[in-house]
This record gives sequence, structure tokens and C-alpha cells, in this order.
Amino acid sequence: MNYTRTILAALAAATALCAAHAQEPAPASPEDAVSNEAAVEEKSVQDIVTEYLDAKGMSEGENTKKDGSSFYVAVGYGVIQAPLDNRGYTDSRVNAYNKAMLDAKAKMAEYLEIAIRTETEHDYSEGNWGGSETAGDDELSINAKVKRLIMEKLDKELATEGLLPDETNAEARERAAKKRLNSDFYKKVITTAAKAEIVGMQVMCSFEGVPAGKKGEIGVVAIWSPKLQAMAQSISRGGKLPAGVGKKPIKEQIPADKKVLLSTFGVQQKIDESGNIVLVAFGQAGAVSDSPQSANAARNKAKMQAMAAIREFAGETVAVTTDAVNAENVEEFANAAEEYENVSAYSQKVKAVAESLKISGIATIKNWEAKHPLTGRTVYGVVCAWSPESAARAQSMKAKMDAAGAGAGTGNAPQPVANHNGSLQGQGADADEDAF
Repeated sequence: MNYTRTILAALAAATALCAAHAQEPAPASPEDAVSNEAAVEEKSVQDIVTEYLDAKGMSEGENTKKDGSSFYVAVGYGVIQAPLDNRGYTDSRVNAYNKAMLDAKAKMAEYLEIAIRTETEHDYSEGNWGGSETAGDDELSINAKVKRLIMEKLDKELATEGLLPDETNAEARERAAKKRLNSDFYKKVITTAAKAEIVGMQVMCSFEGVPAGKKGEIGVVAIWSPKLQAMAQSISRGGKLPAGVGKKPIKEQIPADKKVLLSTFGVQQKIDESGNIVLVAFGQAGAVSDSPQSANAARNKAKMQAMAAIREFAGETVAVTTDAVNAENVEEFANAAEEYENVSAYSQKVKAVAESLKISGIATIKNWEAKHPLTGRTVYGVVCAWSPESAARAQSMKAKMDAAGAGAGTGNAPQPVANHNGSLQGQGADADEDAF
């Protein structure tokens, strides 16, 4: 069995699982991975996302729960641009997630309000209209420029085919060739623009797919609801939210399976054992080298990714502009020659800005690391949590520290001891457990 194909099967099987589920699924056996191998290679991330939504009974756009409340679903995709053998592959995966989430937010911004402008032109003519053909370059229309290009190409083709044997016949043939019977020119330009404040959009589930021999892709199913927005507003405005029915402690709701953690990004809202709503953010990063310093930096970068997800959940301004042009021109000449030209262009720019916001109470609840099954390099992950309750506790602590003023204490700690084999082990001063 090809080792790479088996790894791909295992990765895709893990991707189908989401940290949104509180219970851990049973790990797939090697036989299951092999039996699903053909299906794994055939499915794209788009196919997996579609199957996920169908299984949930959801669709892109507005959806309604059984209790009558509504929520919005947006899907986004981002390509992993780095090659598998590049050390920056892990960070490129993170970039792909951020692009996928930006794609989902752009779709929601367009749903909220979009400005649409179109311009369509159709120009049909017969014979030669010399006025536009002899104008200066600055005055030439797109139509005339396309016509000039066609004529130049036709002249070159006639010369290549040996249809210009002497000066006199060349001039006659050129006049005959340039005698245009008709011209049909069409152009359509579409421009759209949207700008909105996106508040309270979270990841429902994220997916990762890397087809053999192709670039990988990250897909996200993002959701928004009034309950999520209320939580987002509590980050910037403060205040507590009503508690509900308690579930497991948050730490027990974090996946233990590292294959699942590898494909989990962004923020998810959960309910703790007391019924309080808690934001859980997942971040990951790669190390630039194998040194311990690089590993520590990677963990810090992963934490920053998680904290940034919480900030973005609180609200960011999303602006998206899209331009599309489709144009074609057909020229028919007296010598039965016909030239067709097609011009198409597309561009989209999406920009999201979350201004600086002071947030209290973000805590790290899990650190993890795992080897990526395709690259073999270590991925460092951090899971952070925030809630109105943790914010209140952090703000209370800050107020007490501010009131007490700055102070420093010193103490005597055991000195490190060097062993004969060159290793070193040391332990700092032990705190008094009865004192806190």
C-alpha cells in the first residue's frame, strides 16, 4: 500500500471530524482508512463541506432552528499555497484558514447589503468606418483597438502563407483582406461593493483537504446568530449573559485526538458545567527551526492566532469589492476570413479591520503539539478561553494590583546542579500551598 495515499486517507478521515462535537468519536481502524481510500482522493473540500451541510440539514444563507430562532451560514475556502516540503507549510495552512474565514465574512457582508453596477455595450457594424480607425491612440475606443489588433494579425498571416508574391498583388490582396463585411462587438462590466460590521461570526466546523499531487485547501462553515452577537457585544461592552443548562467542563470538551485538533481553527462558543457561555479559540503555528527557542516562539504565535480570533469575533469591518469584465469581438472579411477575440477579467479585494480593543480574562487552557501527517513537521497548538465571568475576575485582579502599587520581592532559590554527563537540572523555589 502506498504510504502517502494511506496518510492522505487518514488525514481526510480526521478532517471530517469537528471539535464542535463534545464527545470524541472512536478512532478509525487502518482497515477503514484503506477501504475509504478511493473516496478520499475523489472528494474535494467543497464536496466534504456540502455533505456536512446536507447531513446537518443546513444550507448557505438563513436557516431556522426547531425552536423558530434563525441563524446565518456562510461558507469560505482558502488555498494552502506553500509546497509540502517548505518549512512554512504550517503557517500557510493558517493563512489558508484566515483566507477561508475572510471569504465567508465577505459573503455575509454582501448578503447584508451590496451595491451592484453594470455596463453593457453591443456594437454591430457593416463596412469600414474610417473615422474611428484613423483617430489618435488616445482617442481609440476599445472596439477600434481590438479591430486594429485583428488587422495586424491578418496581415502577418497573409505574409506567412505566401499570399503576397509582389508589390502590386500584395497591395491588392491587402485591400481585399481588409475589406470588412461586418463587425460584432460586445462588452459587459459588472462591479459590486459591500461594507459591513461583522459581529459574532464563529466557526461551526473547519475542514482540510490535500489531494495527492495538488495544493491543499481549508474550508470553513461559519455561522452567525443573535446569541453569538450578544456574546460578541459582551466582549466590548461588558455585562453578563444568562446561564443555561450546564454541560461538561470546557477542558473536557476540547478534543483529545490531535488529528482533530490539526484541522480545528478559529472560535467556537461552548457551554460549561455551570451553564455559562464560554468562547474557545484554537490557534496553531509552525517553528522556523528545530531549536527550543523556535518552539516557544511557535507556541506564542499560536496563542496570538487564538487571541486574534476572539478579537475578530467581537467585531470587524469587512469591505469587499469585485469587478468582472467579459468582452468579445468578431470580424468577418471579404476573403471569408473571420477573427474572434475574447477578453475576460476578474478581480476581488476583501479587507477586514479589527481596531485595537482591550480584552481581559483570556486564558490558555490547553497546549498541544503534533506531527503533520504529510510534512512530518511539528505543529504547535494553543487553545484559549474567554467568558464574561473570566473577564470580570481579571478586571477585579487588575483593580487590586493597581491599588496596591508595584512591588518586588526576593527569595533564595536552590541553585542548579551540573551533572558529570553534561546535563543540567534545576528547580526554582517552591510556593507555600497554604498561602493561596
